[in-house]
Amino acid sequence: MLTGPLYDTLCHYVRVNIGQPPATRPPSDERAAGRPATINPDAVARIALHLFAERGYEATSMEDIASAAGIGRKSLYRYFASKADLVWGGIEPAAEAAGLALDTAADGGTSRSAPGTGSGSHAPDVASGVTLPTGMGAAQIRAGLGAAAAAGAAALPDLALTRGRLRLIAEQPDLASRSYAALAPQRERGLRYLIALGVRAETAGYLCAAYLGATFEAWMQWATGSDPDPVPYLLAAVDVLRMPDA
Repeated sequence: MLTGPLYDTLCHYVRVNIGQPPATRPPSDERAAGRPATINPDAVARIALHLFAERGYEATSMEDIASAAGIGRKSLYRYFASKADLVWGGIEPAAEAAGLALDTAADGGTSRSAPGTGSGSHAPDVASGVTLPTGMGAAQIRAGLGAAAAAGAAALPDLALTRGRLRLIAEQPDLASRSYAALAPQRERGLRYLIALGVRAETAGYLCAAYLGATFEAWMQWATGSDPDPVPYLLAAVDVLRMPDA
């Protein structure tokens, strides 16, 4: 092992010309092959929200977030393409859970059997092209939408983080302007559910837009307060909607 004056001289050269010894440098973007950085997206988002609150959303860069999270910039970009994705990225678990709840509700309210093999009376729906049980009504449609909203809330692992994200969206016009695109998966699943229950396509589009708008407003109202549970807000939003009889 190198020791003595020559070692001291070498260490001084490293500190002056490189800035700090290799052992204490920040994590590099270049990692050993086959050993990618393990990142907890929610943990990184939490750090980003802290920086946004401390420095301002516009003044915080992706490089700032990567540094604060102790990860490489390239690693951060593999998970999040932009700062907006750090904020809106938390919607995926809720969207998927809500979509599954709608699929379940649709399966329980329609016949998958061939005509003449199922039980109950059925009537054809011209707009959707499926055979539907007669008597499908507003209460069943509302129940499915309410179940989907509640399922989406239950799928979020950290409601405090969700509240922070929503408050930031309310404060930043650029983030708020992304809501239509961010809610696209929920819009598609909602339309599919409504049409499967016999709502005509045009009416389903209007109702789905009303549903997403009302429940998004419910989330925003919940976020401004301190109530721990968003579900009562979501169900209240569904209750104001006018449901068509299918």
